[in-house]
Order: sequence, then C-alpha cells, then structure tokens
Amino acid sequence: MTADELMAALLHLSASEPVCILDSCGVGHLGSHFLIAGIDPVEMQEVTRDSVNETLELLDEKLSGDFTTFFTISYDFGKKLLKIDSPNAATDKQSEPDFFYAQFDVVVVHDYDTGVTYLTGNADKFDVMRGKLRKNIRDLKLEISNETSTVTSNFTKSEYLAAIENIKESIRRGYTYQTNLTQQLTAILPDELTPEIIFARLHRDHPAPFSAFIKRLDSTVVSASPERFFRIGERTSRRGEPAKLKGTPLLPRGLVHSDSFRRQITTSPIKGTRPRGHTVAEDAALLQELLESPKDRAENTMIVDLLRNDLGRVCEYGSVRVEKLCDLEQHPTFFHLVSTVSGILREKLEPSDILRAVFPCGSITGTPKITTMRIIDSIEPVNRGLSMGAIGYYIPGRDFGSLDSTLDLSVAIRTMVIRDQVATFNVGGGIVIDSDPQSEYDETLTKAKALLAAIDARFGN
Repeated sequence: MTADELMAALLHLSASEPVCILDSCGVGHLGSHFLIAGIDPVEMQEVTRDSVNETLELLDEKLSGDFTTFFTISYDFGKKLLKIDSPNAATDKQSEPDFFYAQFDVVVVHDYDTGVTYLTGNADKFDVMRGKLRKNIRDLKLEISNETSTVTSNFTKSEYLAAIENIKESIRRGYTYQTNLTQQLTAILPDELTPEIIFARLHRDHPAPFSAFIKRLDSTVVSASPERFFRIGERTSRRGEPAKLKGTPLLPRGLVHSDSFRRQITTSPIKGTRPRGHTVAEDAALLQELLESPKDRAENTMIVDLLRNDLGRVCEYGSVRVEKLCDLEQHPTFFHLVSTVSGILREKLEPSDILRAVFPCGSITGTPKITTMRIIDSIEPVNRGLSMGAIGYYIPGRDFGSLDSTLDLSVAIRTMVIRDQVATFNVGGGIVIDSDPQSEYDETLTKAKALLAAIDARFGN
C-alpha cells in the first residue's frame, strides 16, 4: 500500500470513526520519515481539570503505558502549569481541552525511506484493520463549489500594530527581550469543506514534517507544523532484520532490542521567516536576506538560550549542547531559520517533569518565558487554545516491536481546530526592539498563507 493509498483510506475512514494521523509527508526533516496512524482507539478522552497535578498524573499514566498514544496539549494549560492567572479565562468561549489523548493497541505505519507500509502492535486485530484500510482506498474529492470561507481576526490591523509598539515599550523597560505576538483568525467554512479535504489539500500543496490530522470527540485538529517541540528517544542497537514479506506487507516487523541506552531529548526551535519568491531570482534574494538578517539571527539565538536553560532543568549536567544554530529550511511558501539543541535526560523522570521544565515551547512565548507570557496574556484578547500548544505521540516500544520507544511533540503552529464548520488558528511572530510593525504584521499573513489557501479564503492585504 502506497502512502497516497493509505492516506486516502484513513481520511475516508475518519468520516465514520476516530482517526489520528501524524505524517512527515516524506519531507525527511530531523529524522522524521514516518506516517503513523491509529484507528479504532481502545480509549480516548478530553481532559480539563481544576487540579494541574491531577492532569499531569493522568498524562504520566497515558504517556508511559502499553498503548501507542496520540495527544494534544493546549497552550493555555501552560499558563496553569506556570501559575499565570489569565484575564481571558473568564470570557473564554473555546472548548479546547487542556489534554486530549487517544490510545491504540495497533497502528499502521508507512516508512517513506523504504516505501513499506505495515501494521504493528496487537496482531489479533491485523486482519480487521487490513480489511478496513483496503476497503476505503479511493480518491478524495478536493475541489468543491466556488463558495469561500469568511475570515475574521481578533485584532484589527491598527490594533496589532499598536500592540507591537506596546511590546517594544516593555522591551525598553526591561520586562522582556522578545515577545511572540499572535492574532487569532476565525473562518466560517462552507458545509462541503470538511476537515478531511482541508488536510488533504495541505498534504498535497504544503507538505510539512510534523503534519497532523486528529479527530477528537467534538472537533478535528488539522496541522501543517514545520517545527518539532522536543523528541525523546532511546539510543538502541538493532538485532535482526525485518521479515521478508510477499505482496503488500501490512504486517509486524522484527523486534527492536536494546543493549544499553541513555535517553536523549532534542528540541528544534524556529525563528526567522521569509516568504518564498515568485521567481528564481526573487527566491534567492529573500533567502539571502534571511541568512544575513542580524535581527532574525538574534531572535533565534535568544530562544536557543532560553531552551538551553529549560533543558538544563531536566538534563545531566554538562550534556546540553547546541548542535545546529540558525540552519536554513525551505518550505513551499516560506524560508525558516532552525536551530537544534539536545541533552541527556536525568534518570527517573516522568513526562510531567519534562513538561514542567519546557512547556510551552519558548519559540512561541519569548524570553524570559513567564514574564513574557504574562505580557502576551495582557495584550492578546482571547486564549490561544491549541494554537502554540503541542501535538504529539508516544510509542511504548516493547509492544510495538517495529518502532523504537519514542515521545515526540511538535509545536502547534500552522494548526487549526475545526468545530461545527468553524476553523480557528493563530499566526504571529517574535517582536524585538528593532521590529518594524508593518513587516511583523506581513509576516503573520505569510504564515497564514497555506492554511488560508486550504480553506479557500483570503485575509489582509
């Protein structure tokens, strides 16, 4: 089964049952080269509790058990985690859960490196899963009527420009060095425009290494995120080769054993963006402009310093290092500067210990983190919801023999939540002392371009 056939089957299945898809789209960024999907969950739940500790205890349970788990964590849970009282909490009209999870005892995997598709996990379900997938392989109609989506923002343009000036004044006063300011776009979608169509369009036109389609209890998450938040993996040695298979495998592969390992955590913040050009010459000029921009390099470096500090809270002394600084990444609609920071985790840590140290990601808050998050909350008129939070998956390893034990999260940027034909997503950028308000506003529109195209909408200039 090819990746396209698998994607078509999964999206058709999602019309009748919960489906979770995390897809690298074959981009091959930061070692991400799988499409991993779950259907027929053994358990799924949306969690919002008054007690942060109770939520974290549940998170630890679900991200360390025997099932593959797909999950989302809202940005606003980070405010609870850091004890930031939000002025938006009382007026929040969103239904975004702090923590959503769906657990599966069998998952389907496509490896873009080898072109092999297979099932792994509970072998008793393989025949049923294989039948469901094969029965649903058919093209998804991506073009609908000429009806367009209606888009509004929680800021007017003049309000957004004024907010940037307010942030620059906070920088002058020494309260913050960089603040990530977002505007929230809300789109009313035509009835024919389903989350499946939107995701398929993004997958076709704007492939991203951390794409996601997650059908939840009363909403669907559609993401084309280019940014990894963090990944925790085991350094393992493999014994044995995958079984020789005839035809379309869709079967479990050989077990992965581990002689010895130390858990490594890696984070890859993005800061610095330029739109792609319309010609080769314009493209090259914009690329060079980004590479030579002292402002963008300073933004990226500030966040790298913040994340080094965050990782230092949970990593062995002296193990945190910057592997790459301000590397250039190319995407269909923009260029990015990406850095990579890694460290070796201390022993006996729970997922909640790591989240307490690093969540939410510094690239979408600014620095210093807690003070800057308070500034954001005083300026942005509504809660962010899932936008700027995290999307991820956990694989236990020992019961999913073809996959290494992994906890991998993306930053929920270029991410929309769709409820009752209304799509909501945030776009923004890091404001520093020499930010030009008009350029910063234009950058938000650049970042919105792919999502707006996927929902047949236009917004701004």
